[in-house]
Formats: sequence, C-alpha cells, structure tokens
Amino acid sequence: MTHTEKLERLKKIASGTPQLSIGTLTGDIMHQANDIKTLEDSGVQLLHLDVMDGTIWPKISVGSGFLAGLKTNLIKDVHLLTSHPEKHVADFAASGADIITVQIEQCDDVAATLTSIRDAGCLSSAGIYPTTSIEELLPHLELCDVVFLLSIGPDTGKQTYFDVVTERITQLRAAKPDLILAIDGAVKKDNVGELAAMQSDLIVTGSAIFDGGDVPANILLMRERIETANS
Repeated sequence: MTHTEKLERLKKIASGTPQLSIGTLTGDIMHQANDIKTLEDSGVQLLHLDVMDGTIWPKISVGSGFLAGLKTNLIKDVHLLTSHPEKHVADFAASGADIITVQIEQCDDVAATLTSIRDAGCLSSAGIYPTTSIEELLPHLELCDVVFLLSIGPDTGKQTYFDVVTERITQLRAAKPDLILAIDGAVKKDNVGELAAMQSDLIVTGSAIFDGGDVPANILLMRERIETANS
C-alpha cells in the first residue's frame, strides 16, 4: 500500500468519531496474537506500538523484529520514543509500520526525518511533549500527516496537561485543517469521554484496556463514551 493509499484509509477511518489506537504491550506479551485478535473482533482498526530504548523514557520495550512478527491487517501505529529516532525509521518501515511517529525533541533534523518516513511509504507523524513550545512544531506541519499531542512527558511525572492538548488541537486545526490529530498519554476509561470532546481524530490507550478485566467490555465502554461525547 502506498503512502497516499495509507493516508486515504486513515482519513476514512478517522472521519467520524475519534478512533482508538490500542497498544497491546500492556496485555499478555507472550500471547500477542490473542490480544490482537480481540482488537480485530471488537472492530478496533489501529494497533499502537510504543518503542522505547530506555534512554528518554525509563522503559525498554520492543524493536522492529517484534513488529515484523505481528500478522494483522490493523493499521500499525508505531511511536518511536527513543533517542535519535531517525536511525530506526528504515527498519520499522521495512517491518510493516503504517504510521511512524517521532518526537521532535529527539530528532537531529525534524524535516529530514519526517521526509524519510514518507519516502519509506509510511505516514509521517510528529510527536510533541506538552512542555515543548508549539512553535517548534509549526514549521514542520506540511511534512506531517499526523501529529501526536502528548499529555505527559518523560519529565512530568504523573502530572497531565490536557488543557495544553485542548489549546493545541484548536491551534493545529486552524493551521492545517486536514491534519490528523492524536491524543496520547494518561487515557483512562473515566476520562476518555472528556478527551473525545476535544475533537481529536485518534485516542491512544493501552493499560486502560488490558487492566485485568474484560478486554472486549473495556473497548466497548470506551467507544460508547467516545460516541456519547461526540453525539
């Protein structure tokens, strides 16, 4: 699938109420196929993968080989929460990523990195921490298919910045109306409706779905709250 085809697919999916992009690494790491099938059976269309190398965020997660082993038609939404993410774009594109998000704070050259993502046939996405000035992102919007607005950062602890996210959605809608916007960080069952009312296109979650309870029921509950907030 070409970059253009991927973009049209994502725009079609995100044209109604905000869509969940769900990370399964907080599920059963040894039975990812089962967790992914649950997403597919529940009508979820995006699979989120947080890639951490332990340098920016304290955790170490998975690499491109893990992504290559995931057999699914879900949109593979890869978030490189690493230092020098530009070094990993080619590997993740070759391993089947559809969207690749890089944090602008960690890129040596943001424009070149976003261009390389598109050149690799993936949707280019810039992530921005809530404590980073929006002015650092604005010059790169024409190279972005997607923007990830984080409500937390590696240095913010448990403090969330949803008010900043709300303001940025308004700013970015005015600057580039066709930009696909995602909210990422601290998304829970009890606040997903409030976040959906901010009118993003995507909402990223993981632990709220795989919390030891009924996964399909958790997905259904969150989608109902999203739909209610947008009705």
